[in-house]
Amino acid sequence: MSKETYLRFLRAYLTGRLPADEMEEIVRYYTEYFEDAGEGQEKAVMVELGSPERLAQQILGQRGQEYLAPTEEPDYGYRQEGEYTEPNYVPANRGEMPKWAFILLLVTAAIFAGPPLLAVVFGLGLAGVLCIFIGLRIAIGGIRGLSLAGFLFQSGGGLIAVAVGILLLLGAFLTAWLVFRLICWFRATFVERSVEYEEGY
Repeated sequence: MSKETYLRFLRAYLTGRLPADEMEEIVRYYTEYFEDAGEGQEKAVMVELGSPERLAQQILGQRGQEYLAPTEEPDYGYRQEGEYTEPNYVPANRGEMPKWAFILLLVTAAIFAGPPLLAVVFGLGLAGVLCIFIGLRIAIGGIRGLSLAGFLFQSGGGLIAVAVGILLLLGAFLTAWLVFRLICWFRATFVERSVEYEEGY
């Protein structure tokens, strides 16, 4: 479990039990606590503090607030690693998406949203290539048999077509990149965290 995940769970366990400003102050304190420990000491600090659930209970107890609902202590599976034991956190309320559900959702999205997205990407790309090709032909074609004014006018029109083509190509690349980033964000947010918890990192 990373420092960010630990603090995210701590915030989740304190939400609704403390005023928002007090909760943020506590999370900020423990963020600085991790930073003061230095790089490579995150797991040692987590062992020192205990599970996020237990730390939240201690904080709430110190402030005279109601405790978290009693639950069976999760199996943290402590194992020796170097000079400290690394807890194998398995939070009870994960709420993350299983890997198979993500794959099913991805296949469904590919079936229904894939063709329109492909049409947009390839349509923009093809239109961009054609505009660049036609623009270059117009610009180069203006070299012969025209007056200076005619040459400048025709070349200017060709260069405008080239610029439009470049913008269309950029639009195609941007659309593809945004779709890719959306898939990566969705996977990192809803899938990799659940895998992290299942493997106990």
